[in-house]
Amino acid sequence: MFGSNFWQNVASVFAASLPGVIAVIVAQYLAQRREDQNTRRLYASARRLLALEVASNRASLDNFWRTINALDKEQKQNVQEHLAALAENGLLGYDLPHWSFSRWERLEADTYAAFTEKELAGIDQINRALAGVTDLYRDLVTLTPEDKADLAKNMGGRFWMNDFARMRDGTYSKLATAVQQVLSAANPLAQ
Repeated sequence: MFGSNFWQNVASVFAASLPGVIAVIVAQYLAQRREDQNTRRLYASARRLLALEVASNRASLDNFWRTINALDKEQKQNVQEHLAALAENGLLGYDLPHWSFSRWERLEADTYAAFTEKELAGIDQINRALAGVTDLYRDLVTLTPEDKADLAKNMGGRFWMNDFARMRDGTYSKLATAVQQVLSAANPLAQ
């Protein structure tokens, strides 16, 4: 049915195409290897940049918190007395640092695979807590015209810081708790 020429031709075609097939397989392997290396680099970069963002935000908060609490030279234990000393020594003049969420908010969808669910949840929790710190601090130091009028009633405003402390001690306590939550949380990207 098939002559010896036929099988020789089939063997010749097979032998002639084998180097091409091998070259394609090797090229595909090398391309996949480069793509895998690029993906690993992308994941490593995303992890590192996000770790730096989280660390920077926490360091800024820690520095800010130490700075404003140092306004109370005696470090009073009573919250109202402590807050009154802070207010007397310039608390209302301190601006909260700005947090950077740009790397977190602009994280590309394909880089989420670089993180575990626990890491993503930890980063999200810290970032939400930082947003809460911002809101609480704004509530603490923002005085409405009514607040200013109430503070000015006490002996011409001479002891306004005590009234301020009574008005805001609950907010300060919540703020202190939120700050400690961020500062004491385990680093979600710890190696």
